[in-house]
Amino acid sequence: MIKRIWLHPPLAFARVGSSDNPCDNFCWGPDDLSPEGTARTRIVPMESLKVAEDGAVTAYRPPDDPFVFKDGDAFRPVCPFFELHAEWKIGGDVHTGALTKAVLDQLGVPLETLTWRVDIFNLKAFNLTRSRGDRVEASVEIRGDCHGRRNLEGKSPVDGGAALVPEKRHIPLGSVQITRPTDAFPELRLRFTPPAGKVYAPHGIAERLGKLSQLPPDEPAANAPAAPVARLDPLAEFNGFLLTFNEVWRHFKLAPEQCLLDPEAAWPNHPLIRLEELRKQLGRLLPQLPKLKALRDTPGDGSELIRLLRGPRADVGSLPPSVFAFAFEPKGFVSVGMIDDTGDGTISVELGGRGDQPARKAVARVVIAPPSYAPDRRLPVSIADGLIDRVDRESVRHAKWVTGDNRDKADAEVADILDRAYETAGLQNIDALADFASQQNRITAIRQGRPLSDQQADDLLWHGKKLVSVEPLPLSALAWQRHRRNTSRLVFEMFALEVENWFERTMRQPAGPDRFYDKRMPGLMCGFDRRPLHLTRRQYELLQAWSKREPEPPESPEQAKP
Repeated sequence: MIKRIWLHPPLAFARVGSSDNPCDNFCWGPDDLSPEGTARTRIVPMESLKVAEDGAVTAYRPPDDPFVFKDGDAFRPVCPFFELHAEWKIGGDVHTGALTKAVLDQLGVPLETLTWRVDIFNLKAFNLTRSRGDRVEASVEIRGDCHGRRNLEGKSPVDGGAALVPEKRHIPLGSVQITRPTDAFPELRLRFTPPAGKVYAPHGIAERLGKLSQLPPDEPAANAPAAPVARLDPLAEFNGFLLTFNEVWRHFKLAPEQCLLDPEAAWPNHPLIRLEELRKQLGRLLPQLPKLKALRDTPGDGSELIRLLRGPRADVGSLPPSVFAFAFEPKGFVSVGMIDDTGDGTISVELGGRGDQPARKAVARVVIAPPSYAPDRRLPVSIADGLIDRVDRESVRHAKWVTGDNRDKADAEVADILDRAYETAGLQNIDALADFASQQNRITAIRQGRPLSDQQADDLLWHGKKLVSVEPLPLSALAWQRHRRNTSRLVFEMFALEVENWFERTMRQPAGPDRFYDKRMPGLMCGFDRRPLHLTRRQYELLQAWSKREPEPPESPEQAKP
């Protein structure tokens, strides 16, 4: 009898890609420390699986060099497998492991009694509009002995107002396939293939955006006398500034087959900031207009200006402007109705009850994500760091976590954080990020009602223009050099011993009160909450305890004897 079932892994990330070839399997190996190496994490090919049209699985090993992530300009999608595991009892003995057809045969459970179900959702627009017609969802149900590929067609409900995805149309959200058990690969698996990674828009989007990008900001009506500058309507002057946000849409093009959404649905007309809301903020914003124009023309995320326009006390938790397209129309800032094909959902499998065998069900989650643009670089804070922070934060608070028998493990964790900091620094244009962060500081200061002078904003961060260097990107070169030096355990330990209070001076406190970007680490990166990035609480407290421990005493002659 089968006592329980579960799916492995319980959570997987499928990364979009338009290539027909799935990405091969790989792992992170030791750092590339060869004389001409990068000193970064090395990509190591692993045994990979190929699934035929009839569901049969074969294994192969990818070539060591080069490891292929793209075919031409097309990314290879990351297509995870979900494997069914179970605990069962046969003849008084309890077994656990991957469930196979042979085990089902022994238990008298036909393969067709298994039912796999996949439900994928893109609810980003729905979460803002709350209109059922803006939901995009796809579901398939597959019997355990059916091994053909099934497409996931994203559609919108037709009973919730105007459907964002019109009836008889769909957005491809990927495909799934149940593998066919063989002697070589008897396990019961489902493979999830994500979509290509495309953006979809309402039909007629080119005409709409073309008109928006050509609106003259300050042009008076035909035959109207020119108004004296002194008597210019303040709201009209401010509208002229807001219309310049539409310049980004000039010459915008999207493939016709991707322009299929209904322009009458709620999302293409969803207001982000209404004109009457702007009128209420005019007295506060108009004196800031010269500074706002300067910020608009500097590098950075212009969408933060949209947050600023909502007011200092406005709730911006439901306004993530940098993840969807917006424009300014006479009625205010509105969404232009674009969505992508990412999302998330569940993979479930049910083993139907038969005789004395009760029904069992297992559920896993899948997230459709963008490609990993630098798979050999690891970020300072990963999803795994966030998960372990929630389940094992207490362990690093133990007095002996960084000493004694656990000393080497603590050293390894700290070294891993430093390695990832170096890999991240080598991935970024630090000079551009410093300009971006400086702009964000100015916007944050305006939102908080205490504008920074240019000098105050500059003093918070590094500035490459002040460095004497032959490098075209002086800050980037300096960051790469210093972070690479810190990956040497001996060098960093000497730094930690010699620099007083280095931890308090250089590390950003998790969820601390300061919202400005400064010289504390992790530097010049944005967290999920749109505030400067910080380590997880567990990482922070581990590094803090490591920084305060006493040096390891030297071995005595007696200890050194074999």
